[in-house]
Amino acid sequence: MFSFRKSKDGGNNDTSVRLASYAVLGVMGTVFASSAFPPLFTSTSTRAVINAPLVPLTTPISGKVTSLGAAGEITVENDRVDNSTLIGLKVQLAALRNEMEQKNSIVGDYAQRIGDLESDLSGQQAALLVRITADLKAAEAALEMVTYSSRIAKAEAARKLRLMARGIAAGSEAEVADMVRLEDTKLEAAKLAVAKLASELDFARQGVYVGADLQSLQNLQQEIRTRKADLLQLKLQIATMRTKETELGSLVATEALRVDRLARADLHVPSTSQLYKPVAASGREVTAGDTLAETLDCRDAFVVAIFSERQAQALAVGSRVDVNAEGWAQAASGVVERLVPRTTDRVDLDYAVPFPPTERRELYAYIRLTETGTADLRDGRFCSVGTWVDVTMPQEWLQKTQHYIREASTSLIGIAQASAAQWPSAAETELTGLVRRSAERFGALNPEGRVTKGPRDVRVSWGILYPQPRRADVHAVELLNERMRAAPVKS
Repeated sequence: MFSFRKSKDGGNNDTSVRLASYAVLGVMGTVFASSAFPPLFTSTSTRAVINAPLVPLTTPISGKVTSLGAAGEITVENDRVDNSTLIGLKVQLAALRNEMEQKNSIVGDYAQRIGDLESDLSGQQAALLVRITADLKAAEAALEMVTYSSRIAKAEAARKLRLMARGIAAGSEAEVADMVRLEDTKLEAAKLAVAKLASELDFARQGVYVGADLQSLQNLQQEIRTRKADLLQLKLQIATMRTKETELGSLVATEALRVDRLARADLHVPSTSQLYKPVAASGREVTAGDTLAETLDCRDAFVVAIFSERQAQALAVGSRVDVNAEGWAQAASGVVERLVPRTTDRVDLDYAVPFPPTERRELYAYIRLTETGTADLRDGRFCSVGTWVDVTMPQEWLQKTQHYIREASTSLIGIAQASAAQWPSAAETELTGLVRRSAERFGALNPEGRVTKGPRDVRVSWGILYPQPRRADVHAVELLNERMRAAPVKS
């Protein structure tokens, strides 16, 4: 046992060093105990399994399963589909098209008939124009003749009046006046005949035929008008029928697609999923909505772990855990998504494997793996479903304790350096080794791996392990120290 001198102003330092030493020794004892008794300080669940929800692949139609491929292709056929509606629509569409063909042929006949009538009317109109033109020319010639004769008659009447005034010719003035009026009337009649024929010629050119002698042309013209009206009515009917044909065609196509969907269904497992278990065998009769197979999506795989209620107190939604399994290159990180006290048999049916049974005061933790863990799941068959894993909760208290130990060791070394002048040289080597071993265990070394040194070699007072004597025994301590300095030092 060594005793050291106590400086006059070292009382507070000794107390601080003693308290820090007790704290370090207490933490060291805790760490040693945690190493010796891991079950008391760790929270690891070995009853954890990888699971995934089942996604049922259902049939949309009723029928018979004709093929069940290993690549996830399933075919269901139904030969008893009611297609009476489709047949009725097709019959209506066929009748409508036949009627349209008939009306189109009638339209062709009407168009040809109208063309013939118009050609006949055009020929008669041309003949009428020739005749009227000739009559007009004759009337114009007659007008010219009447004009000349009227001039001659008026000149003769004027000469007769002069002779009668001399008493040479017999007659009266009334007779002469009547003869002049007669010539004027003839001239006026000739002019009216020319105007009438000119008007008839204009009307004939416009297609207007007036008069009893032109009744045939009027009838022909009326027949052409009637035929054109009928043709227009037929075209309107055909346009309406075409619209109806388009609607019926759309209905037929829709009904045909519906019948095809009810008659045959080709089902495929999505590219993001895997065929886990076929349910319906080939040749089996199924009803719409029945499950044909069960698939798994690796993106939905998770880990379900069992923890006790005491351990689960450290868990919370969003907490991070470590997941490890045999054959994995390294542990994967996971996040707790929810905590469930229990499940039922009905819930187990929705998942690939049943949940492990729990005991009293235990619950389930749903854990979603990070990208590193999901890569391992994708590499395994069926997303590694059914693989037992170990789930460990992170020991944050241990990390914090190690941090506190490092801080306490650093502070202790600083205090030891400040009071190094008070330590005996006999214990320097042993105490320095103690500090070095403590620092190496809890990370108080500098980057070069050496204990930081002060003006002298680092020494730790034995006051860490043994308290200093009281001030009343200072003289005895000094005598003992002098004897120890004179004594040889044992290595």
